[in-house]
Order: sequence, then C-alpha cells, then structure tokens
Amino acid sequence: MKTRSNLTNKKGKKIIIVGEGGVGKTTLMHRSIDDVFVDSTKMTIGTDFFVKKGEILEEGKEQQPHMLIWDFAGQEHFRFILKDYLRGTEGVILCFNLVRSRTLRKLNGWIDLLKEGGIWGSEEVKFFLVGTKNDLVPKNPEAISKKMIKKFMNEVNIKHFYKTSALDSSGVNELFTEINKFMFY
Repeated sequence: MKTRSNLTNKKGKKIIIVGEGGVGKTTLMHRSIDDVFVDSTKMTIGTDFFVKKGEILEEGKEQQPHMLIWDFAGQEHFRFILKDYLRGTEGVILCFNLVRSRTLRKLNGWIDLLKEGGIWGSEEVKFFLVGTKNDLVPKNPEAISKKMIKKFMNEVNIKHFYKTSALDSSGVNELFTEINKFMFY
C-alpha cells in the first residue's frame, strides 16, 4: 500500500510548492490544471494535493508522466507537520509575490525547512523560483527589482526563475512546460 509520503513511481514525480500564505500558490495550481482563475481560494490547511499531467516531449514515450504536486500551507503555524511530507520530493517550487518583497525574504524560512528535511541542495531535487502576480508589477512602483531577485538567486543557488500571473495566465504554461522538461527529460 502506498503512503502519502511516497506517492511517486516511474510515471509520477513528487513536487512541492511552498511560499508565504497569500502569494498565490493554490491559485497558480488552479490556473495550471483547470485553466481557471479562482480569486477567492480558502486558506490551505496543512497540505493540498494536485495531479498535473506532464507532456510527452519525445516520440516513442509510452506513458503520460504526471506531476504529483503538494501545495503546502503558507502560514507558519502549520509548518511543524510539513517536514514529514518532504520524503520522496523530486521538485520544489518556491513562490513569492512580485510586489511584496517580504515574501521573497520569507523564502529563507522555507529553505531552512527544506534543509531540516534533508532535500535542500540535493542534486536529485530540482528547484524552481516563481514570482507570482506578475500582472500587478506594471501598476506597482514597489515591485521587486530584477537586481533583488538575482541577488536572492545567487545567495541560495537557484538557477531557474519564472514570472507568472494566474489572473491573465501569463507565464503559467511556460513554467510547467519547463518543470516538465527538467523533471522528466
């Protein structure tokens, strides 16, 4: 019998999505999977779970790959249970709001959790930095600068960065196409 912590197999890759509450993780997942914008999601309690079909990029592949995506609650008081869900993780999506610099800084706490869980820095795990709510950037003079994002990426050694908007769907398909490529090929 499979347990919740080892739901991966040859066809599926376990990916977790983390970041502060309200940055748009769940909304991003709804846009990616159902192609809908859900503007009033409820606060995630503990974890939520999504299955996203990957794309077959090479001819001759027999099976449709799946991404098994665990949406972690952003509120700090839920984090004590999350370490138990890290086992078997093969990909991590670190989300922050492009117009709230605090959410980028707060990713350091998530990285500490990933370190405690033994997956941060693992060569077997792929890491993706995702800025959400890109549709708000042109309207907001306090949007996070490219320089600040690049500095963070260098400090924590993340190579992959994507800007997305669940509202207008910009960058969402590109993000998951890239994740698919890095996870399965």
